[in-house]
Amino acid sequence: MLIMREATRAIHDDFETGLKVGRPDAGRDDYLGFISAMYGWLSPFEARLWQAEWPSALTPQTRGQKSAWLECDLRAAGLDDAAIAALPLAPDTLLLDTPARRFGVAYVMEGAQLGSQLLAKTLKPRLAPWPARWLSGYGENASAYWLSFRKEAERALADAQSQTEAGAAAAAAFRSLADWFQARGAA
Repeated sequence: MLIMREATRAIHDDFETGLKVGRPDAGRDDYLGFISAMYGWLSPFEARLWQAEWPSALTPQTRGQKSAWLECDLRAAGLDDAAIAALPLAPDTLLLDTPARRFGVAYVMEGAQLGSQLLAKTLKPRLAPWPARWLSGYGENASAYWLSFRKEAERALADAQSQTEAGAAAAAAFRSLADWFQARGAA
């Protein structure tokens, strides 16, 4: 896990400080921009990521529902099927061909859930009555999901080569996410 954290630290810090949804005055428009951008980035590869081989302890069928959470929020914002289908989608260029690369990409997505828990504390009250499903994430199970992910990652990434591969994949995923948000005006 340390190598993925180190590989993404600078990108993560820049991304987090630039997010419009993280500003003290962020509101509904900022959240809509955020979930639209996140949906456009995540939905092209999410099924491919979580339908690959994973340890059963990770419950990949549950972890692979983040696009559905975003769709819920988009619908609550008034977007219908046609409007959601018309959202721009990022190119599906992330390499997911090895367990190490999948862990690297998943590290970015699972870590985003921790960040959403923090964001929910300040932003969710300003969004009411919008359900902000993305911000709820795994809810009260967020810590347990993160801990199980860390445990399985440490088990799967036991050698230096797989750790390096996972770190590179995490950095590529985070760079892709940051670039997509920048291009969409959400960061």
